[in-house]
Amino acid sequence: MSPRREKYYPTQLETFQQCPFKYRCSRDPEIRDKYRRPTPQLYMGTCIHDALEAFFDIRRVPVGQRTLEKLGDLLRRAWAGVDLSPWKRDARRREREIVFGGDREEEASWGKLALTILERYYRIADRTVIPFTAEQFHEAPLAEDVILAGKIDRIDQAADGSLEVIDYKTGKLPWRRDEESLAQEDLQLSSYAIVVGRKYRIPVSRCSLVFLAHDETLGFTPSPELLAAKGEEILGIVSRIRAEREWAPRENPLCPWCEYREICPVGKEIPSPEERPAEKPDVPF
Repeated sequence: MSPRREKYYPTQLETFQQCPFKYRCSRDPEIRDKYRRPTPQLYMGTCIHDALEAFFDIRRVPVGQRTLEKLGDLLRRAWAGVDLSPWKRDARRREREIVFGGDREEEASWGKLALTILERYYRIADRTVIPFTAEQFHEAPLAEDVILAGKIDRIDQAADGSLEVIDYKTGKLPWRRDEESLAQEDLQLSSYAIVVGRKYRIPVSRCSLVFLAHDETLGFTPSPELLAAKGEEILGIVSRIRAEREWAPRENPLCPWCEYREICPVGKEIPSPEERPAEKPDVPF
């Protein structure tokens, strides 16, 4: 009998590397549902992704109609959930209420920030592209008992037939931005390149991070040697997950923002950003 295949997402693998306790909490539906809370940043990011998915969908927006005004309208529709299926629309509205609590002024400030981010991206985007896929889940076997999967923001096809894996980012630029550092430190895009290459039997020639708020795209060329090494790294992480028994917390710079901080023996001793006293600058003026 063949072994049971288990599915892993690169974000889960990164969480385990960051903190086994957080990984364990995130994999327990009861704990996850009790403590995970949506945030304005996540809500804005989801709506931006939805707007861009619709914007580049030629069935919804023909190339000639890809205007900035149309992109803004798509963001507003995503924000209100009007184009979603009934159950997704209800979930979006509940999430919106949790995040903003009816505070229209705060909600407007986040909405305006989202519009600004999309406007910046619009100025540099190739508005004629027709994606190979957009906002779709993909998966492929990595080993006999391991499936690697993920939701990929966009895949484009180059003139030579090769594919480019694209991930939208609404946050800050990384400190190290050279190709070698990005290739070595990245796990998510490399995972996607492995999945896409195996699924479609088409080489992936580029992995790109599009920083929407900064008019900048960073990336690297995923060589066969790099992807082979990343595949081994991923299988090593999976082996450690399967062997883990303690799920001990690991203190890291993201602890103050962790949703499981109050039940974590380490995290509950770390004040959240709101609880930290304001530090007075030691300056002579």
